[in-house]
Amino acid sequence: MSFSRSALRYAHTNGYTGLLYTPRGEFIITCGTDGDIRHWTSISDDDPRSSCLGEFVMCIAHTGTRLLASTDRNTVHAYTFPDMDSDGIMMRFTAPATCVRVVGEYTAAGSEDTNIKVLKGDTPGNETVLEGHTGPVLSLDMFVERKLLASIAGDGHLKVWNFEEGKELKSVSGLPKVNSFESASLFGTPTFEPKSGELLAYAADNEIVVLNTANWEVAFKLRDERVSSNYSCCQFSPKGDRLAAGTTKGEISIFDVKKRKALPVEMPPNDCNSITCLAWNRSGEEEVAFCDATGQLGTVFLSDGNEIVGEDGVEEAQDDLLDGYEFEGADELENPQDDGDGVSLEQLKRKVMNFADPVDVDETSNQSLASSRTAPVPAAPQIKFFKQQAAFQPSSTPSDLEHRYMAWNDVGIVTGHVEPSGDGSIDVEFHDASLHHALHISNYNHHNLASLSSGALALASNESSKLVVIALAAAGNKEWSLSLPDCESVEALVATSHLVAVATSSSFLRIFSVMGTQREVLSIPGPVVALAGHEHCLMLVYHSSHPSQTQQHLAAMLVTINGLNLRLEHLPVALTPGRNLSWLGFSDTGSPSFADNMGLVQLYRKSSNAWFPICDTMKQSSSVSNNYFVVAVSERRQIIQAVLCRGTSYPMTNPKPMLHELRMQIPLCDIEVEKSELEDALLRSSLMQVDGAEKIQKETAIKLFALACSGECETRARELIESIACTELLQLAVKYATKRGRIHLSDRLCELLPQLEAIQEARKQQTLLGSSGIAATIVLPMTPTSATQTSGPKPKAIELNSAKRGALKRFSNSPNMFKAASAASRPSTPDVPHSPLDTQENIFGESEPEPLSGKTAEQRTPLNSVNPFAMKRKLGDTGVIFGSEKLKLAKK
Repeated sequence: MSFSRSALRYAHTNGYTGLLYTPRGEFIITCGTDGDIRHWTSISDDDPRSSCLGEFVMCIAHTGTRLLASTDRNTVHAYTFPDMDSDGIMMRFTAPATCVRVVGEYTAAGSEDTNIKVLKGDTPGNETVLEGHTGPVLSLDMFVERKLLASIAGDGHLKVWNFEEGKELKSVSGLPKVNSFESASLFGTPTFEPKSGELLAYAADNEIVVLNTANWEVAFKLRDERVSSNYSCCQFSPKGDRLAAGTTKGEISIFDVKKRKALPVEMPPNDCNSITCLAWNRSGEEEVAFCDATGQLGTVFLSDGNEIVGEDGVEEAQDDLLDGYEFEGADELENPQDDGDGVSLEQLKRKVMNFADPVDVDETSNQSLASSRTAPVPAAPQIKFFKQQAAFQPSSTPSDLEHRYMAWNDVGIVTGHVEPSGDGSIDVEFHDASLHHALHISNYNHHNLASLSSGALALASNESSKLVVIALAAAGNKEWSLSLPDCESVEALVATSHLVAVATSSSFLRIFSVMGTQREVLSIPGPVVALAGHEHCLMLVYHSSHPSQTQQHLAAMLVTINGLNLRLEHLPVALTPGRNLSWLGFSDTGSPSFADNMGLVQLYRKSSNAWFPICDTMKQSSSVSNNYFVVAVSERRQIIQAVLCRGTSYPMTNPKPMLHELRMQIPLCDIEVEKSELEDALLRSSLMQVDGAEKIQKETAIKLFALACSGECETRARELIESIACTELLQLAVKYATKRGRIHLSDRLCELLPQLEAIQEARKQQTLLGSSGIAATIVLPMTPTSATQTSGPKPKAIELNSAKRGALKRFSNSPNMFKAASAASRPSTPDVPHSPLDTQENIFGESEPEPLSGKTAEQRTPLNSVNPFAMKRKLGDTGVIFGSEKLKLAKK
């Protein structure tokens, strides 16, 4: 017994595709992301009936007389069958329903808003709501005789409920986690044994786990050695004797549940992808229909008995053949003339199958018999690579929608409309009305690519070679157009305030000025993914090599144009494995940045030549089913502008969504702790071009210093001051340590003054030389380690005479002693502006006592502070109080 495959048929566009058999098996009904419902009389139906229900249809169910469908309206809608007339709304959710199941008089549906609703009868209202999942519901099943419902969600849990009481009975963890139904590939698909409900099966990794519903323990597990990938879904047959399961590589396994073994099934073709849905034909257990992630429909059916493969199949066929069959010479077979214990195969062939005498059997028949008894060599496993991402426009929605966003950025919004008659139009709305008035353009050329900047609006189509640009700030004739040579088509498009660039199908990057002057033509080393720009800079992301099994390999071309000069840099794109690029652009200060489909935003710092993750937008979402559609990144304001999409990956045009401002937050460890929050603020102020960055760094650093002191981590406090290397921050730290009575820490910080001065001077020289285009190599003074301090000779101390002591007193009593010392040790260099230093009153909220009348108050500094823990002595000629040790100045 074996199962064969039919040829695959195109049913819907790429994405999740669902299907079912009607109760009597006369129709196969499919749904998909194109919003259509199709009725197939069989797999060979060349003209299936089609009905459009909306932008997309997530799932369907059949009650016998009506068809239930989940559409983009966040409802479960009922339609008459087969006329497909609207018959009311069964349920409403706050996000699209992802799974619907009808068993008897009960209807259950799960949604991306994590809720499950169970309705008895056909009258809407009075639904039982099951709450407990924290992720989008992926699949569910019911056994109504015992009022059981099993569900699997994106939070990685399988939950079993008593849906009549609304009570959770069992929870199983360890399943894959996803934050949206659209990004899921492993649905688990729990299924009850339909006759008695004693078994509950679900897909987990590369096996099918079967639970005993009496005690919810694992009864057994089913595995098929022929498959090489994880199972995505499974389904019991109508009688419960068999179970079908699909994998992420398009393989189908059919198990005999009683014998707990897999039956032979034909291997999938190369163009078959991850299985998204399975359905048994209700009229029997000999046919299973399936759909894959590319919208293809296929069936697996029981083949003829002659196609028997393997030793087990031969034995079963012999048993079936001999069962109840009487033939001449049976006594001879039961009592053979020879004394052997076995039955003669030659006699069996001669008596049963009317073969010739054994002497007439030639060598060819023996070879064919031997070959029929040997199992076939299993086919080599096919390696499935990660799907290579096609080219897309940043901040745009899918091009197959009737109303879509063609571009949305910090300048404005470009919206495209396609009427049922085929006519189209483009609307352009600017955030700042003083920049330009709104535009309404008839889309005669069927443009589906657009890019908007403060200088130009660029339009093109990936099916034609024409480029149209409208210069917004120009006078006179603002519009110009051209056609690409040699039938090139546009794959990516960008417009900045100074440039317009297109990536073509011939792997060329063509650069123009805003007014149409052709500037450059560059070759692209790989397939284009996306294109972005900012003023005189362009960034093009392409595939640097073929994807591996787990991820894509992307790289970027960073092009900078200055007059007639061009500079090109190639840099890798740090895309997380298993993710796709969803947005590409520049920040408001010109730093390249991108976002992936899981909401992680990264920014490229040119001075460090590295990518830095600056925000995980999903961490700021109230629900795991929500997504953020990134629009712009602002370094100065430390925010990310994005549109909240509830249960979807992109926003709808009507009603117009609101723009949210997400604060940047580097994904540090223990981000909820105060220390991590301060470290996040310090890192962001040092990595990005933030307004008042120096002031933020000082305030945050002194707070971290105070936190380390309060936590008895003086070494970490000293390490912080040493790493920041700022003499003004050192002065504040010394004051704070002295005020808190940490004299030892204060003394150790004072020893850092010469080292920090040298580091600051080196930074200034490097900045000056770097601005002049000269590579600077500066040797900084090395801080001796503890090993060298103990082994090497100590520097000779200098004894101070009375004149030097007087000079030291005047130096220590100076209110700006660190500034004076720093200025005295530095050579004459151009002044570099500094932000005003916060005073001690601003940071600690305290003020120094005013001097008494008639007396001059002595200025308290870290060097003349009283150490209450050491022996003191007073120098009569200077009046300066020192500790138990003499002040020693080491030679540099």
